[in-house]
Amino acid sequence: MRGLVTVSTARRGLASLLAAAAVAVLGVVAAPSALAASNDEIAFDYFVSKGLTERQSAGIVGNLVQESGSPINPYADQPGGPGMGIAQWSEGGRWDTDSRDNLVWYAGLSGRNRYALAAQLDFTWYELSTFSSYGLADLRSSTSVSTATTVFMQKFERCGTCATTQRIAYADDVLSKYGSGGTGGGTTETSLPVLRSGSSGAAVRTLQYLLRASGRTVSADGSFGPATDSAVRGYQSAHGLSVDGVVGNTTWYSLLPVLRQGASGEAVTGLQRELVDAGYALTVDGSFGPATSSAVRAYQTRTGLVVDGVVGNNTWGSLID
Repeated sequence: MRGLVTVSTARRGLASLLAAAAVAVLGVVAAPSALAASNDEIAFDYFVSKGLTERQSAGIVGNLVQESGSPINPYADQPGGPGMGIAQWSEGGRWDTDSRDNLVWYAGLSGRNRYALAAQLDFTWYELSTFSSYGLADLRSSTSVSTATTVFMQKFERCGTCATTQRIAYADDVLSKYGSGGTGGGTTETSLPVLRSGSSGAAVRTLQYLLRASGRTVSADGSFGPATDSAVRGYQSAHGLSVDGVVGNTTWYSLLPVLRQGASGEAVTGLQRELVDAGYALTVDGSFGPATSSAVRAYQTRTGLVVDGVVGNNTWGSLID
């Protein structure tokens, strides 16, 4: 969690380097802490360390937030589409296939987990610095957040539906939080609970809906019993995670989808149950329609989150407790 404290740029940079080192060694996403708030901050500091300005770095991270949610999620898997990871590289292309330009190949060169944040950041820089068509020269020449965001969007992401204004808004938010003139962000609680056999409550129920969304057969009854433990272990095994039956940040981040209007299914049902618990009158039908979008935006406004109607890691983390 990005804590209630403000840290200096130097301390934040040191924390980010330590967190990145942990990711590289362990192959997992670093847990949020008071000094290293989120993957957004780690990524911002990473690109600054490569010699980019803070505005240019914020432009990149704003795009990654649009692609995979906030904090940026190395486990992000586009529902019904090919996008994978923090930049939503396409399966059958830059994720696992393109010659000398795919993340699976690149991570394998150093024996790293393809889902490790450090590996995905390094691959992003590899692409930028190796292939001129991805726009590093134009990015380096940009002097504003909006230009840097647009360059990365057009040259690197090459998106279909780009949502340019939203990407720039995310980038501005990243700069205000983590730039040298930033305030260190807000105080909204966005950490996720650690769940294990014997846990119970709404967080377990949401976990069960997410497990159902992944194809596991489990009742969404809010009780972490043997069936849920088995489903968690099966999920962890299938996704290359530590198989311990404990749902911490790494398992949560792998399970949590980015949801927006038009989504449907078990994960949306879990979201709607959380929103009802938070006091919003909704029909729990598994369909992310206008009423759910309105409730999400109202919740984000109330809790000081970015108001975009998109349920990424920060909104999930605030809802689930």
